[in-house]
Amino acid sequence: MPRLKWLLRLSAFASLLAGLGAALTIIWHRLLTPQLLESALPGQARLYRWRHGYIFYKLAGPEQGPPLVLWHAPGLAASAYELRELAAFLGEHYRVYAPDLLGFGLSDRPALPYNGPLYVELLSDFLREVVGQPALLIAQGISCQHALDVARREPELCRGLVMLWPEHEAECWRERFPWLRSLLAFLARTPLLGSLTYCLLTTRLALRALSAPGQRQSDLDYSYATTHQFGAEHAVRAWLADRLRLETDSARPPANSFPCPVLLVQADSEGSKAHGWPGLQDPVAVEQLWIETRDCTVDRQVAALISARLSSWPALATQTEEVPTAASDTGEAQEAFQTIESEPAQSAPASVVAQTQHQLAAESEPALEAYCVRCRQKSPMLAVSETTLKNGRPALQGTCARCGARMYRIVRR
Repeated sequence: MPRLKWLLRLSAFASLLAGLGAALTIIWHRLLTPQLLESALPGQARLYRWRHGYIFYKLAGPEQGPPLVLWHAPGLAASAYELRELAAFLGEHYRVYAPDLLGFGLSDRPALPYNGPLYVELLSDFLREVVGQPALLIAQGISCQHALDVARREPELCRGLVMLWPEHEAECWRERFPWLRSLLAFLARTPLLGSLTYCLLTTRLALRALSAPGQRQSDLDYSYATTHQFGAEHAVRAWLADRLRLETDSARPPANSFPCPVLLVQADSEGSKAHGWPGLQDPVAVEQLWIETRDCTVDRQVAALISARLSSWPALATQTEEVPTAASDTGEAQEAFQTIESEPAQSAPASVVAQTQHQLAAESEPALEAYCVRCRQKSPMLAVSETTLKNGRPALQGTCARCGARMYRIVRR
């Protein structure tokens, strides 16, 4: 009996200390909230008044440029800040819309039952009421499910879809440890324990441990600031509880079900391409871009590769609109050939006719272009030669006609 009483007193004392520590942790988090938070993305700051709150977004790029929407993935310390490098690259040629999802970043963070259909509805309304015309949509992570669902239901709103590593969720720390995922889901659904879990995960020590290797101090400061805002825990707790996924298996659709051109960007950390979508076998409907990266973050190099791939993506309407121009030039050249060949032989020597035909053929052939990382735009390639990239893909190698930098262009197999 004395030993039992001693154990009961010890457990009561430990429970008291645990409760006191949890209360102090939550109070300390509340005292540090809110932190100063300013958007680091280029462009003009705008607000979209949605039915559930204001949506903050940045608008950049030329007014006459084709619209492009960057839709970041929900998660711990998530916001459009994750796609800032991509917004900087694409803002030179596209009209870029970069919103913070409801419950994240600088958007409102109401206490709502966050789920996947809510973000599908938000994306649909944003495309219809803010963009107002078919747009190229770039989604990341879980948001690829939401974007694909919108493209299926309302294909008139989406002229193209780029999915940035939608399978990255299978590689994150929550999925590598199923027991930890189940534990976090249970804690996130409990009111008091969910708040305590959020407070512990948003400390600087935890954010640094969960961040990608090589993350800068400015990135850590922004993550710390965006997690220390009033109401920021509601959407994150729903993400921890796996409530933001769609019930349907939108992450693995058959290739023939895509209503618009799709570019699938996947991580090739070891050069083996071991992870892929088995349902995507149609190269016409879906194109894939493998990028050698380990942490699946959109840094400057990854943003340059994606921007270069978009500039040479023939499935986009901007690319198909350039085809008639080239075809008309070729037709004019053929008419010139016929005019020269129909002239009498005595009107011009045969050598002059052959030289003229050669010049017209050279002028009618469109110059081979590729995206120049230094110039940040498409430029003609000089000294073009065939090569093979590290991942085994055939490509063309040349130099930029403007700055002389080395350029690459991926060739279809």
